[in-house]
Amino acid sequence: MGQQVVVDLKKIDLRDDPELLSPPRLAPLYRCATAVTVLDFLPLADIDVEIDGVVVLSAPVGFPLPVGATLKLPAPLVAGQTVRGRQRHSGRTSAWSAPEQVRDHTVDHPAGPPRPQISPTPLFACGARTGVDNLLAGGNVWITADGTETGRVDGCAVPRQGVSVNPFFGLGQSVRARFELCGDLSPFSLEHLVQPGPVPLSAPGIAPFYEGGSQLTVTGVANGARVFVTRGGTPAGTYRCWGGSLLVTFGSPFGAGETFTATQQLCPTDPPSPPGTGTPQPCSNLPVPGVGPLQGGDTSVTITDSVPGAQIRVYVNLVQAGLGSAPLVALNRSVAAGDTVHVVQSLPPACPARLALQITVACVDPPRGEDPSALDLFPVGSDDYADGPVKGSVYYPAEDDGPGRPFNARLAGTGRVPVVFLAHGNHSPADPSHLGYDYFQHSLAKAGIIAVSVDCNALNGPFGGVANIEDRADLIIDSVRHFQGLDGDPQSRFFERIDFSRLGLMGHSRGGDAVVTLPTVLPPIGVSVRAVLALAPTNFRYWSGLSTIRPSGHAFLTILPAADGDVVDNNGAQFYDQAVPGPYKAQEYVHSTNHNFFNRQWALDDGATPVVSRGQHERFLDVYGSAFFRSTLLGHATRAHLDGTRLPGGVLTSLVHQSFAQEDARTVDDHEDGNGIALNSLGLPTAQSGGAVAAEYPFDQVAGAFNGTFSGLSTGMVLQPQETGATFTQTVGTLDLRRTEIWLRAAEVVLSPLPAGATGFLLGLDDGKTVAWVDSDSVGGVPRPFQRPRGTKTMLKTLRFRADCFLAVRPTLRIDRIQKIHIKYDRQGRRPLAFDDLQLVKQP
Repeated sequence: MGQQVVVDLKKIDLRDDPELLSPPRLAPLYRCATAVTVLDFLPLADIDVEIDGVVVLSAPVGFPLPVGATLKLPAPLVAGQTVRGRQRHSGRTSAWSAPEQVRDHTVDHPAGPPRPQISPTPLFACGARTGVDNLLAGGNVWITADGTETGRVDGCAVPRQGVSVNPFFGLGQSVRARFELCGDLSPFSLEHLVQPGPVPLSAPGIAPFYEGGSQLTVTGVANGARVFVTRGGTPAGTYRCWGGSLLVTFGSPFGAGETFTATQQLCPTDPPSPPGTGTPQPCSNLPVPGVGPLQGGDTSVTITDSVPGAQIRVYVNLVQAGLGSAPLVALNRSVAAGDTVHVVQSLPPACPARLALQITVACVDPPRGEDPSALDLFPVGSDDYADGPVKGSVYYPAEDDGPGRPFNARLAGTGRVPVVFLAHGNHSPADPSHLGYDYFQHSLAKAGIIAVSVDCNALNGPFGGVANIEDRADLIIDSVRHFQGLDGDPQSRFFERIDFSRLGLMGHSRGGDAVVTLPTVLPPIGVSVRAVLALAPTNFRYWSGLSTIRPSGHAFLTILPAADGDVVDNNGAQFYDQAVPGPYKAQEYVHSTNHNFFNRQWALDDGATPVVSRGQHERFLDVYGSAFFRSTLLGHATRAHLDGTRLPGGVLTSLVHQSFAQEDARTVDDHEDGNGIALNSLGLPTAQSGGAVAAEYPFDQVAGAFNGTFSGLSTGMVLQPQETGATFTQTVGTLDLRRTEIWLRAAEVVLSPLPAGATGFLLGLDDGKTVAWVDSDSVGGVPRPFQRPRGTKTMLKTLRFRADCFLAVRPTLRIDRIQKIHIKYDRQGRRPLAFDDLQLVKQP
């Protein structure tokens, strides 16, 4: 992330633009919607909505948090219409928002609207309100209790719609939500049974709020409770809350010394909670807002934390570029790497800002996206299967949740459905290891993928070797054949449902070794392997002195637990190094994770160091595995979570260090062509200067390696700087690098003892007259080695340098005539760095 510091506004000269007002943002629009959700406007703005060039709606709105403003339209939307929005405030008028094309929802959701989610849960007796997520803007959503409708909102908001229920929820009731757009019904939500509420209820809290504001947040609210708020001892209102927190809006600004209280109650027969109290803090305490990642080329700033009701101003190189509100402020220009951005929040007119958050824009600082495992389209059915030794469990998109449910007919009507086969590793045969990935199977199934977990216990025990791995591959193939039989059986729920041309494989430990092996031993049985995920795999062929399999003809992903106490060599790195991108290969090296906690049946913590929770282990497989199979089997745009262009939500990304390669990249040097260090993979010369000593080494546990810390299976370069300024130069001819990224795998070479502090380097582009340098820290940095008691590894990570970042440093650089690429060591300490796979990747 770019450097962030808090600065005093008195010490900088920020220049305001009295005409500037950022445009708001519209939620995606679909045919038949009767409302539009508008986001990111200033508090108390006026909003204009334009359809096909005609303003159809002008309305005052309240506050942008928590869910924007949902405005009723004069007529339902029609596919093909173009909709824009703008805001007006205090004599300013924003530009129109980016045009949104109205789509037919069946284009994005051919099997019908996504499944609504009741959130949060659990639901409590006497609950008066609940939230519903996973909706399409402007449709209709309703709640049923024991099959009877108890609450409805037509023309709903996104991302969440609150629904008040009458009568209140009763103990033991079955509650579900449903959604409709254009007469097209979603599946019912997951069923939730109403539970007894907590008695007594605890006092709510009141989050810090400030003089001059008009909104305060009540926290610690029980799901469905009614919240009673007073101001200065006078009742200010009763509010139904879906739980967690409640944002309350007042008609006049907060003054110094005022006292506010909040109590909550569920059942009328139960006493209300003790009161929570709060007084506004002085305006001088108003903090800076929180800001998300910001990288060169961005045209907006994401606000991660702000005071409710605040105006957010953004300045680029001291000149105002945006005025809006959370969660996103659009800018009137894009930012460049190295720009200085200031972000301030205020509560006008009474509470101006005193401080600013100052950010140095990074070259690469990926935005955070959605959680790929959160896609929820279908109920999930499950079953066990057994045909002699061929057995396991299956999860699939169903008509409703539960064992043995019918296959989802709407999805089946769109065509055959892809399938993933999972295989566990060696463990006690007494434990049902194949059940340990049920969470991952469930995520795949609700996204529209059949997920089969193969019981491999018959092959578990003290025996091993290559033959055991091949037997496991054969057992998986037998399960594939079994499901081919079900696909051809008119009495089976899988009859003509499975697309064996879109088959994925996932294996853990020896199962990972087996799924890498399987495509090489697969007979011609009418299936096509499209994707292979190897989680902490063994590599028995390598251990047996045989050549390692080169995964090819399919996408490949390996997840490597850095604290693995079983497969301590992280052999998946060997498969990654040997894999041929088709269309891509990816590696996730995950710090503070062990071997066992990805499987719910494997209880032992084998970690070589303390590790994160079992739940966090499951998130790594669920999130990155879902991104992988959705990308390769469903064609979803989730590859970005694997190639580093977007951070997935719902997971500790700070622990994940990625490598990635794709088939259409142009390789400058991968050190595998036998040219030696003097020539690169283009057949052009290299050079060393300024005290550089560079040589090629096997990145492997073999004689001739630079040291014993490399666990891959490739050849790479180690640069040993003899002094600061040591430079290794690659000649590239004359290349046009416009709209290009320079990818380079890099690592700090592990030494003993390990030096303190991080290291790094500069990458330079040279047009023959001008050299522009970008620091590795500006693209994410060279990670520190993950320290283990024994076996700390030199593990490479792909760094992505965007060509436009070099232009930001040296605008005179001829980016279309680059002749050389330089790697310069500019740090102190003469610490060796490992490099591999210098590649050029064109961007769309």
